Order: sequence, then C-alpha cells, then structure tokens
Amino acid sequence: MKRRIVQLFSLIITNSYFTSIPTASFYQGTLKGACVPILNCYACPLAWGSCPIGTLQHFIIVRAFPFYLIGVLGLIGLGAGRWACGWLCPFGWFQELLYKLKAPKFSAPDWLRHMKYVILVLVVGVVTWVSFEPWFCKFCPAGTLQAGLPWLAWAARGSDYAEGMSFTTHIFALKIVMLVALVALAAMMRRPFCRFVCPLGALFGLMNKFSLLQLDFDLDTCAIAYAQGSDLENCAKCLHCSKNCPMGLKVPEQIGSVDCIRCMNCTTTGSAFWRFGTAPSRNRTGEKMIEPASHWGTKGVPQAPD
Repeated sequence: MKRRIVQLFSLIITNSYFTSIPTASFYQGTLKGACVPILNCYACPLAWGSCPIGTLQHFIIVRAFPFYLIGVLGLIGLGAGRWACGWLCPFGWFQELLYKLKAPKFSAPDWLRHMKYVILVLVVGVVTWVSFEPWFCKFCPAGTLQAGLPWLAWAARGSDYAEGMSFTTHIFALKIVMLVALVALAAMMRRPFCRFVCPLGALFGLMNKFSLLQLDFDLDTCAIAYAQGSDLENCAKCLHCSKNCPMGLKVPEQIGSVDCIRCMNCTTTGSAFWRFGTAPSRNRTGEKMIEPASHWGTKGVPQAPD
C-alpha cells in the first residue's frame, strides 16, 4: 500500500501542470531542462521535466557528452539501483494495474530480459547516432500514452499549440498499434515493457550490484517455513516470496539481480530483507549466508507463474 501511495505522488509531482488542461497548452518553462529519474515523456502536456532516455538521445544527436545526465542517473543508480522503477515510474505502475485485470496469464522466455540491452545499444545509441533522430521516443508506448493521445485531444479541441501536427501518418498509426499491443500484453504478463524493452531500466539495472541499497535472502528467517514447521528443504516448492514479484523473478535465486526493481514485495515473509552496503550479509548464526544457486542445485528455484 505504501508503494502505491508513493507511485501516485510520483505521478502527480512529475505531471502536475494542470493549467494545460483548460488551455490545451503545455509547459515550456525552465524546469523542462531538469531530468526526472523515470520514463516520463518530455512532450506530455502535464510534464514538468524531461525523460532521461529522450535527454540521452538529444546528447547523442548533438554529439555532446552527457555529463549532467550521467551525474543524475549515476547518483540515483549507485544509491538505490532500480528503486525508481519500482516506486516512482508511472508507466510501470500503469502496467501493474493492467495485470490486475481478469485475463489469461502466461510467462515469457527468460532470455527476453536481455532485449532491453539490445534496444539501449542499437535503438537508443546506434540508430540515433546514425539517423540524427530520437527513434526510441518516436515509438515509445509511454510517450504515446502520455503525449501522443493528449496531443490528439488537444488537436481535436483546436489548440493553437497542436497546429501543424499530423495524426494520420503511418508512424502515428504504428505508435497506437504498439501501445494497444502492450496494454493487452501487460494484462496477461507482469510489466513486459519494464522487463524486456525499457532502456532506462537497463541502465539502472547495471548499477544494482553496486548500489548502497541491497536485497538479500536468508532461509533461517523465513516466516512461512517457521509457521509450517518446514525444515527449509521445501523452500524451492513454496514460491511465496516469488509469486508477488512484479518482475517475475525467482526471488531466492535472482534477488538483487539487474532486473530487481527494489519494490520490497518479497520482504513480507521475513526471508528477504533490505540492507545498506555491498558487504556480504550474515544469518542469525553469524555464518555467511548460503548462496541460493548452490543450495538448490543447477536448476535453481522454479519460475513463479506470471
């Protein structure tokens, strides 16, 4: 519940230029130069700041090193890793809400998680460098939802700001198709955009292992095992701490991985916990925590169903 409140406040704070609604305008002040730590479209009429990925593409286009951007993302990432993805990102929250809809649920191949790094390097990096165009922003479903559809509404209202914009192009039609496809997919699968596509999540994920905020797992403190009188050997069959993971992770084995968004859902049983610092954690007996991969063998913990 606390995370939902923080996500709501994040949505309001980053998209609160409500003057744009009666006037069909958009914010163009100095705060647009500030980079927010989440995927939030610069062109959104309600947005105060700029998107990190859009900012990165701008620096690539103008052939300038993004010192400011690296500083902002570096401070956040080294402090909390992908925490902003789990607690602040409006588009991530939107996908979590869609997953609550009654729809068939299924999982995706684990190798798809690597696709976001391909998109980061090829689409955000190479394609932008070669074409001098921010192609990721052109097709980003978050941008379509936050900016494309509102500007379509502004144009329908006869806004002077929307004059000259065309919404009958093949590119805009493709943007809508991609958004609809993602909405349908998010109703059946946990946060598909965050897991397989988002380049900002890829950047923050690279800093998960080095961030001050860390997540660990200790079998000796598992509340479920204690309540059921388990000898802890049945942990791989429980999946209680994995089933609520919005990223579909195998919590004991993949906790704190590059895909962990630090949502803290897995900490409710007591077996998973957060701490500050990168030093190895220790269990109640003072011994070094058992590494999950060696404890469960080569197969690890079964994948929790999405």
